[in-house]
Amino acid sequence: MAARLPVTVLSGFTGAGKTTVLHHLAAQSGARVAVLDSRSDLLAEVERLAQAGQHDFVLIEAAATDEPIGIAEGFAFEDQHGEPGGQAPGVAHLDTLVTVVDASRFLRDFHDADFLSARGLAEADDDRTVVDVLIDQVEVCDVIVINKIDLVDAGQLGRLHVVLRALNPRAELVDASHGNVPAGRVLGTGRFDIDATPNAAGWQAALQGDAVPDAAGVSTLVYRRRRPFHPQRFADLIHTDWMREHGDVLRSRGLFWLASRMDIAGDWAQAGGVCRPGAAGAWWAAIDAGEWPSEGLARAAIEADLLEDGLPAEYGDRRQELVLVGLDLDAGALLERLDTCLLTDDEMAAGPDAWATYPDPFPDWGDAFDDVHDHDHDHGGGHERAHDHDHDDSDGPCGCGHAH
Repeated sequence: MAARLPVTVLSGFTGAGKTTVLHHLAAQSGARVAVLDSRSDLLAEVERLAQAGQHDFVLIEAAATDEPIGIAEGFAFEDQHGEPGGQAPGVAHLDTLVTVVDASRFLRDFHDADFLSARGLAEADDDRTVVDVLIDQVEVCDVIVINKIDLVDAGQLGRLHVVLRALNPRAELVDASHGNVPAGRVLGTGRFDIDATPNAAGWQAALQGDAVPDAAGVSTLVYRRRRPFHPQRFADLIHTDWMREHGDVLRSRGLFWLASRMDIAGDWAQAGGVCRPGAAGAWWAAIDAGEWPSEGLARAAIEADLLEDGLPAEYGDRRQELVLVGLDLDAGALLERLDTCLLTDDEMAAGPDAWATYPDPFPDWGDAFDDVHDHDHDHGGGHERAHDHDHDDSDGPCGCGHAH
């Protein structure tokens, strides 16, 4: 049987130099490279190229705001019926997800809070920000090409390396000027892994207890508590600059529990200057046990979440479980700031009926409980729910005082 045609997906935000990288690879790699646009019928086009046998590699150029994992799913993930997504996987394989970043702009854009619409890059109903796109492209890739290094000094480049390594410890970093990237670093690398690539983010490694590669100044903090936040105190905190006062929190993810909302888990998602507090779905303790998965790892994970120190937790799986990844973090100070938002002993003693009356300035999470049967967040400790932008971005608390 002939070898399957390797496919590389090339992503990158506007101005990163993605097209320049592509032209360099196509013209100077010495290999026969077919270039496809992500808007084409990719599976059909790749299958046609593979059967023609006239190319060594396929290079897919993603649009500026595309999420690479969305393209990857067509090649590497099974559909809901457990069948390969089309015929292309039989004749081709996803080899590498590559993201190109602009060395001179990435950190500025990452800490900004601009919506795509403000830059004329959003289609209808797309409420994402620039950093939403950057984080989706950087966290889920195998190789990060740092382009335009000629526009920054050694110190700036070093800091960018540290930030990117904190966001995606698994990715290989490749420095480049004018899109000049050695073909072997992005074509035929074999680096894509169906399990590892989509779960390569630094926050995921920290949450799962995996060792995060050492990088100068990079800190990770996992915050776990079995006590709810007072909604007003937590809202007050996240309207301050608390994530910049004790180091620089680059990325934070996880679940949070508001005393006033006993049934719904809060979904915390922050990257750079943008935060997205919203609804993650129902706590398992709020769902009849007859509707839980009946067996296997999913059931075992739920049962483990219902325990605290080996004993049944008073309020089931309800908890705070946040991961903060950043530079030079003062862990003690950050823990203290979060702890001040927890209910006091007297407030805990008052019980859920009293908690329901507490001032709660967070936006309404609507019919989140009606959607619990979808179980679109992971309660097994991994929090692997895709960032699908189903948050409520009505006026309300924003995680870091910027976009909401």
